[in-house]
Amino acid sequence: MSLTLESNSVAGIKAVGTPGGNRLRTLRENADKTQLEVELEASLGIGYLQRVESGKVGQPEHETLDRILAALGARYTERRDVLELFGYVVDTPLPTDADIQWAVDACQAELHDAVFPAYVLDCAHRLLAWNHFFPKLFMRDDARFVSMLNLIFDPTYGVTPRIGNPDEFFPSQIRALRHQMQVIRGERWSEALINDLLLGCPTFATYWRAVAADQKYALPARPLVALELSVPPLDLLRFRLTSEAFAQDRRFRVIYYLPADPHTMQQCAIWVASRTNS
Repeated sequence: MSLTLESNSVAGIKAVGTPGGNRLRTLRENADKTQLEVELEASLGIGYLQRVESGKVGQPEHETLDRILAALGARYTERRDVLELFGYVVDTPLPTDADIQWAVDACQAELHDAVFPAYVLDCAHRLLAWNHFFPKLFMRDDARFVSMLNLIFDPTYGVTPRIGNPDEFFPSQIRALRHQMQVIRGERWSEALINDLLLGCPTFATYWRAVAADQKYALPARPLVALELSVPPLDLLRFRLTSEAFAQDRRFRVIYYLPADPHTMQQCAIWVASRTNS
């Protein structure tokens, strides 16, 4: 009998609870908290969380869910996932200072262990942290909170003139940006960000208008076009950019610069050796 019940559960034949309730249960178990502990921290009645998790309460109040999620220490994406499963529309606000500090602290190991340039952006494309190799490419170590869009597209930062393939690389970045905006769903801060770039950065405006605005992007296709960057006194270096979103808060992501040819791989190895020996 127990084998039959377990098999049915694994196969999904016998569903228990609701998607939102099941997700809450998973978060609670991952936080290693009992239902009673969460109920006390969230000022809930005894047994209420059990009813939510089991599906007996199908539509908790938004404010009640906020208290539960706060008691679980849920990050933005975890909160958003749960609220949307219960039918609530969730905005994408800019990260708070506390959110940013959490993201910077959370990514230190990944940045340190990367053997090629890597940095962290928030959803507004602001640079928050980077590793040992970032200043070697961009020739600055004072870029905290600078928009990566400005750094790439605005010639006054000194990077734009060093890009060897602007007519291939810039459109790929615009496509990635349009894809991200589809996910963000037209927040006011996002619209203001684009408007400021259109007004203040002619290079961005040119490529933004050249890339079809009505095209739907299932994938941003960021790695398909390599960045060719002149890094004096070195020869041209070539990287493919890939993006990895934070699991708990997708407003943050790490951008990795993967070497795209043997020469660039060799130069990254030299940088790794110099870091190790210093």
